[in-house]
Amino acid sequence: MSAGDPDAIWLMQGWLFSSQASFWQPPQMKALLHSVPVGRMVVLDLFADVDPMWSQSNHFYGTPYIWCMLHNFGGNTEMYGRLDAVRLGPIEARESENSTMVGVGMCMEGIEQNPVAYELMAEMAFRGERTNLEIWIDDYATRRYGEVAEGAHEAWELLYRTIYNCSDGIADHNTDVIVKFPDVDPSTVKKVPGIIKNHMTISEPDRRLLEGSFFQSKMAGHIWYPPSAAIKALRSFLNSAHKLAKVPQYRYDVVDLTRQVLSKHANELYAQILTSFRHGNLTEVRKNSKTFLELISDLDSLLLSNEGFLLGPWLESAKELATTETELKLYEWNARTQITMWYDNTQDMPSSLHDYGTIFSHPYSHLLPFLM
Repeated sequence: MSAGDPDAIWLMQGWLFSSQASFWQPPQMKALLHSVPVGRMVVLDLFADVDPMWSQSNHFYGTPYIWCMLHNFGGNTEMYGRLDAVRLGPIEARESENSTMVGVGMCMEGIEQNPVAYELMAEMAFRGERTNLEIWIDDYATRRYGEVAEGAHEAWELLYRTIYNCSDGIADHNTDVIVKFPDVDPSTVKKVPGIIKNHMTISEPDRRLLEGSFFQSKMAGHIWYPPSAAIKALRSFLNSAHKLAKVPQYRYDVVDLTRQVLSKHANELYAQILTSFRHGNLTEVRKNSKTFLELISDLDSLLLSNEGFLLGPWLESAKELATTETELKLYEWNARTQITMWYDNTQDMPSSLHDYGTIFSHPYSHLLPFLM
C-alpha cells in the first residue's frame, strides 16, 4: 500500500476480533495492530452496538478506530434495534480514558428497514452529550408524521422500551420460521417409527427437532420483548389512523409492525404444530396448519398494500443500475436470488426468505401444504 501511495491508511474491519475471539487474544491483537505504524491504520469496531471490541482491548491498544453500528445482517427484514446502546456507546467510547476513537459509522449489510435506528445513529456523528431518548423518541414521532398524534406517540414510547431496546447480545438474523426456506434434504430422510401412524418419513435433524430440547431452543425465533407489547403498540398506532391515514410514513410503520406481530405469531403456531405432531395429535396438526397457511396468505395481502414491501420496486431498483443488457440480467438475477435462494448451490445453507409481497404466495406457499 505504501509503495502505491506513501500516505495510504489501512482501513481494517475489526470483525475478526469478535467472530474469532478464541484466537485473537491480547498478544495476537497487539501483534497485528502494532505491526502498522500508529496513525496508518484505522479499525472499524464493526459490531460495537452489540459486542464492542474497544472496551475489551483498551481502545485497540492505541490504534485509531471508528465506533460502528452493524445492526442488519443480509438485508433481513425485522423490526429490531438497540437505541440505548447507540445513544450511549459512542459517547462512552469517546469519553473513556486513553480513547483513540476517531469517528462513528454504519456498516449494515442491508438498509431501507428500521429507519428509527439509522436516524439516531446518523445523529450521533453530531452529538457530544448523552441523549434523553424519551424526549428524542417523542420528537421523532412528530417529525416522522408531521404532526402530533397521541396514539402514534404512545406506540413509539412502547416500541423504544421493547422492540428497539434489545439487550440479549444476540446478533439479529431474523430466525422467524415464516422466512426460513421450506426445503427437505432427501439424503437425510429415513423412516422413524412411533411419531404418527404409518411410520412417517422424516429426516434425522427433524426427528431430533421434534423429540428433544433442540426444538425448544432452535425454532422459537429471536424474541427479546413481550409479544403483547407489540400488539399494544399496534393498537396505539391504529388509534391515530383518523389523523395519519394519508401519511406515507405512518402507513409504512403500521404495515411493518403488523408484519412483525404476525411473524412472531407464526413462530407460536409452528411450535404448536410440531408439539401436536410429536404427540401424535393429527387433528391439532391439521387445525394449526390451516391457521398457519391462512396467516401466510394474510401476511402476503398485508405486504402487497404498501410499496415499501413490494417485490417489483426491489427488482426495478436493481435493474435501473444496469448499463448493458448483460448487466440488467445479472442484477435482476442477484436481486431475485438475494431474497429467495441466495447461496452457493454447492453448499447446504440457503438464505432466509425476505418479507416482500408475492414472495409468500408464489411459489413457496404451494410447497407448504405438502410439508405440513
